[in-house]
Amino acid sequence: MKISRKKLVILSVGLLVVAGIIVQAVWRPFAHRKAAQNNAVVLDIHHPDAVIDSEALSRLPRDIVRVPLLHDVLTQDFVDYYEADPTRLSAEGALRRLAFEHQLDWRDELLRRVFDEPAHVLLWRSPDGRLGNWVMSIHRNGLAKLLQGLGNVAASDAQLSQVAKLPGDVPVYALKLAVGRTLLFAAKDDRLVVLSAPGLLLDEKGGLIGERADAVSEMLSSGRDEAARAYRLDSSGDAAGDTTGDATKGHRIVVSANYLSFGYQAFFSGIDALRFDFAPDASSNGNGATAWKTWALIDPDKLPQKWNSADLWRVLPANPAACASLPADWSDAAALLAKVTDGGAQGTAALGEQLAGPAAVCWYAKSTLLAPVFVARVKSQDAAGSVALKTALGKTFGDVIGAYEAKAAAADGAAAGYRRLPVTMREQGADVVVWQRPVSARSGTALSSKASFAAQLSAERYFPVTLALAHGYVIFSPDGRLVDDTLAVLDKRYPALADTLAPQRLPRTILTLTPSSAAALIEREAGAALPPDQEAVFRNASRTHLVPKLHALAHYPPVSLTLPQSLPGSAGWVPVEWWFDRAQGDAGAHAATDGAPAAPADQPGAGAD
Repeated sequence: MKISRKKLVILSVGLLVVAGIIVQAVWRPFAHRKAAQNNAVVLDIHHPDAVIDSEALSRLPRDIVRVPLLHDVLTQDFVDYYEADPTRLSAEGALRRLAFEHQLDWRDELLRRVFDEPAHVLLWRSPDGRLGNWVMSIHRNGLAKLLQGLGNVAASDAQLSQVAKLPGDVPVYALKLAVGRTLLFAAKDDRLVVLSAPGLLLDEKGGLIGERADAVSEMLSSGRDEAARAYRLDSSGDAAGDTTGDATKGHRIVVSANYLSFGYQAFFSGIDALRFDFAPDASSNGNGATAWKTWALIDPDKLPQKWNSADLWRVLPANPAACASLPADWSDAAALLAKVTDGGAQGTAALGEQLAGPAAVCWYAKSTLLAPVFVARVKSQDAAGSVALKTALGKTFGDVIGAYEAKAAAADGAAAGYRRLPVTMREQGADVVVWQRPVSARSGTALSSKASFAAQLSAERYFPVTLALAHGYVIFSPDGRLVDDTLAVLDKRYPALADTLAPQRLPRTILTLTPSSAAALIEREAGAALPPDQEAVFRNASRTHLVPKLHALAHYPPVSLTLPQSLPGSAGWVPVEWWFDRAQGDAGAHAATDGAPAAPADQPGAGAD
């Protein structure tokens, strides 16, 4: 499936602001649904893609923008999103109509409280990739009064109907909000469970799906579900059991790494989920201060070399827009490679066995969002092993990289074959080999007119796709300039990213972001994706709304995320520290919460987690 450059730019904006992708992923489930869910929805009821526990969902957007960086980037529309959400407004309007027409004693204050009570929300991805399916569990006193007489109303109302009964004769109601938009809900005593679509609970014939019906019944009876066990929340210091009761303080957002990585879990094998907690700060001495804290669910048995990224940061060029360390499972990655290469599973497995530790991916302002640079470490080997690895890499590069070039000269004896430009190989000393193949692409990083082989290219631009094996590292990028810069770092001719990070944090740094470079990259990419002669309206909107936010982002100092120096012996949650470094020569770290004092240069900003 082809993805347009415009969509890639929009997607990458969210990726570069780490918290932003979580916010968007969590909040979109309540947006307008385009079609009815008439059929059963495919999902694992016991393992949601995301979980929200909130003291009050309507306060979640305002609490998110307490982080100064997000406060400067997000708009007031985000803060008011929940209040003006179509699903909430439609449901509230439907309840008001039911109360008026059937003379129910539902006061506005009671309705408001129902929409603003502590809630536990389970979310799953829908076919379009967003978190479009959800189940919300609410626990509050006085709920029984709100639902009093609902059975009589359902018998005579076109918008409200009873569609099933859970075990224990608990009725399940369907509330039609609009054409193609229907909510299901069931209540028992002081508990209410709402489902975003009938297909989450009912099959194609309208019958209950047994496992899901049991899960909803358990939520109504005890407030419990399997999400806590799936994400090891019971053992993370959080109260187990009823997550929607009075014990809920602040907010907790859990998102699976599989969802955040768009299914490429092989490159995040040791990370199962991320968690963001917002609660009163225990160090505030009762003054009401609050802070966001970040956690990662880590499985140390799946982490390559305990996720030590120090060697990678010493190889990559300084001043990236964004860099991330990937605890890749090379056996899984080799299996993926086997599907697109002619070498077969055995050949790619042997190639995967030669790589060690985590990998890293970086974007730079001098290139594009479509052309990051990847770096991985090669295991130590003898001369024969080095020759075999070089041969395998060259063959794999030639097999996988390239696209049909209509103007390219045909290879000898293959006049009507699949034409691609040839792979060039050059050796730069005893330990450096570089392979490169030009690939025509409208969004390429180089101009075709300046290439000696311009007559063979099929577009005005092309990617100089480059792979290098140098000094024990494999380096790859669609933009050959980034590979050259990385080789220059290895030759001590260019500053390394490690030179700008605190030495004691190098092994455990998993992500770093330079807001000024990221802002410049996004602004340029947005402009390229919205040409004035084709996208005048969107370009003007970008200039009006996006560019000022990017300029505000650019004023922030570099930020990096680190794990603790020692990881647990078994799977569990570990804290993730956020470090905002001041400019060189300015001691201290930029605090990440309102009113927080600056911390020493080797400490995270107070409340910045």
